[in-house]
Amino acid sequence: MRRLILLITIFCTLIIGGCSQDKGFSIKSKEFTDEQSEMLALTGNRAFKFELKNLPKDKKYEIKIVYEVYKDNKKILEENIIGMGYVPTVEKVEDRNIAIAIEGNKIRALSDGLYSNLDIEEDISKLTNYYFDGKRKINIGDEVYLFHANDNGHCAPMDKLGELSNEELDNLISDNKLNVFIKLACKEI
Repeated sequence: MRRLILLITIFCTLIIGGCSQDKGFSIKSKEFTDEQSEMLALTGNRAFKFELKNLPKDKKYEIKIVYEVYKDNKKILEENIIGMGYVPTVEKVEDRNIAIAIEGNKIRALSDGLYSNLDIEEDISKLTNYYFDGKRKINIGDEVYLFHANDNGHCAPMDKLGELSNEELDNLISDNKLNVFIKLACKEI
């Protein structure tokens, strides 16, 4: 009888623990196939993609991809490229893929059927540039830097870009005369 009670207790604990386990909302960079990489290199496009996993389903929030420009240590531009809103639901919120491409003076963003583009003045092809190449947990209220371009060559490591502290961001901005960022901003609404 004790064994039965012990087994039932363990079984209930596993069920309850398994159902409430939180895998965490995260962003992870994704690689292009070799053929896709070849095409991007041949056309001169800069493109990168990310996967948003385990999006929260119990909050009302929005996720935006934002373009920022800093010149001489001052923010001179902040433009939304694409945005997605979420409301509380009992349904599972599907993982999202986000692809961003920079071609000439245009930024295009695609996320599971949503498409947007933004005309820009900066010539990113003449700047040192790189994108976040890693994985990071996200909390509502976070900003994750996905792309950085600058005129002076001072960069954070690719896997560190998405986890810049305010101090590290300020240092990058002050080290370069021109800084261009693309970031993911997640905030409660």
